[in-house]
Amino acid sequence: MVKCLSQYLKYAIGEIILVVLGILIALQLNNLNDERKTENLRQVYYKQLLQDFKNDKAYIENTSLAIDSNMVKFKAYKEIYNQPNLPVFQIISQVNNLDWRLFNVQFKSNTIHTLQNTGDIKLIPPTIREHLIRLDKYQEETENFSKYNNDEAARAGSTAANKYGSIEFAFKNIQNQPKLLEYVFEEKNLIELLIIIERHQFMKVESEKESLIRFKKILSDMEEIKILINKELKK
Repeated sequence: MVKCLSQYLKYAIGEIILVVLGILIALQLNNLNDERKTENLRQVYYKQLLQDFKNDKAYIENTSLAIDSNMVKFKAYKEIYNQPNLPVFQIISQVNNLDWRLFNVQFKSNTIHTLQNTGDIKLIPPTIREHLIRLDKYQEETENFSKYNNDEAARAGSTAANKYGSIEFAFKNIQNQPKLLEYVFEEKNLIELLIIIERHQFMKVESEKESLIRFKKILSDMEEIKILINKELKK
């Protein structure tokens, strides 16, 4: 009887051990599966970030070319002031050569926002995570700075348009309308118009200069993060 009970206990304990081992193995396999899923998701985010950087780099390069072109036009326009005693009309006639487009900076990337909004930012190693958060904040500041200055420029442009119409109106449409010409080209009106135009161009150029400066830092930061990500991908 005792012998049978002893054998039964050994058998029961062996069964329990097998069950426990089975549970431990299942948990380990489940953990490995979760880790594999996490790593796969992290790899997806890395690749999306690299694609975002590629898109933003192309955007920065194209926008910088357009800004550089405007800077050349603006510099040529400002040189007219070096000539003494020019009639105001002659100065204003040169504004038609300026670029009036406003380049509101707006980056193409959104993976960083996705990481933060979903909480998946915690999947990214701390060093890369900190770089990404700083980059995102700096990009947002750049967009806000650009928008603020361009909004100021747009307000000046609207003031000029509301009061004097357009360049086409002044230099083409009313050429056969003496009374309109007399009003538009009265010297005090031209001076007022020129001041408004200068305000518009000043805010526009300030916005673009700052954007170019900030673009350099953003490109540098993206390259640094890219190196860190590529190291992770090669592990």
